[in-house]
Amino acid sequence: MSFTDSNVLVTGGAGFIGANLAKILFEKRAKITIFDDFSSGSMLNLKEIKNYVTIVRGDVRDFESVKKVVANQDFVFHMAANASVPNSIENPSYDFKVNALGTLNVLKALLDLDSDALLVFASSAGVYGEQSSTPISEKSSLKPLSPYGASKLTGEILCQTFCNVYGLRTLRLRYFNVYGPLQRKYVMFDLVNKLRKRQDILEVLGTGNQIRDFIYISDAIDAALLLAKTPSAFGEVFNIGTGTGITIRELVNLILSVLGLECKTKVLYTNKSWEGDVQKFIAGVKKMKEYGFQHKVDLKTGLVHFIDWYNTSYLQEQRNI
Repeated sequence: MSFTDSNVLVTGGAGFIGANLAKILFEKRAKITIFDDFSSGSMLNLKEIKNYVTIVRGDVRDFESVKKVVANQDFVFHMAANASVPNSIENPSYDFKVNALGTLNVLKALLDLDSDALLVFASSAGVYGEQSSTPISEKSSLKPLSPYGASKLTGEILCQTFCNVYGLRTLRLRYFNVYGPLQRKYVMFDLVNKLRKRQDILEVLGTGNQIRDFIYISDAIDAALLLAKTPSAFGEVFNIGTGTGITIRELVNLILSVLGLECKTKVLYTNKSWEGDVQKFIAGVKKMKEYGFQHKVDLKTGLVHFIDWYNTSYLQEQRNI
């Protein structure tokens, strides 16, 4: 199964993961449609490919708009979401409508159109909540701590139900901490951005003992594309991570080292974080390895790539605003 000349829809295609995915699919000569409401995504993320793809401004909460873009697709990568735990706590209704109702709209559109397209659903490690042991396998209990995690779990259940009941082809991916170029928020970006503004003091949310599994964007996309081309994976759920955890303290030290600030920056931990902040996330990746996936980019290399993008593309964007 090849993506060449395939019709591919990427919802949320102007966002961090979606835009990187669209670029790689473009390199594979897919015919790409990007569907995004641009509430958090940016046309800047698409500047290299915007003249070669179809871009539709629309909202996944609007069924008729979704149905129009789903028609005649071979693959649907459903990346559109509210991806913020704090925002989901502040406005759980919005979070549910975008993440759960939006997913239902995509599934219902595929069903109404009698489509045999493969739906690849971007879920989250947030569905696991706090686990007593790590690494976390796909068989671990599902007990989300936030409306975000709950809405993603609802999306997963809908995907599996439509697969079982109606025979739709679905694939569920539980992303851990994806990072890399085009990412303009979350911990990696926030730390680098704070250090650009002030290098003598760095304030970090939490105790610094939180553990995360960071996977570089190209590896996360490689995993998704590998599974999307593997029929035996359809109907399954997979963790997308590296299987290696790092504390936020260790991450901070690594960033300071890469920037040459080890002895120049005083780090202050707030010891408080937001509600729903899970303390330990490490992906169990045995299942992914059985399907032939192994991540290629180590954390330091990926961090260097990210900082290079930040110092060139991102800062140039800010100067042009």
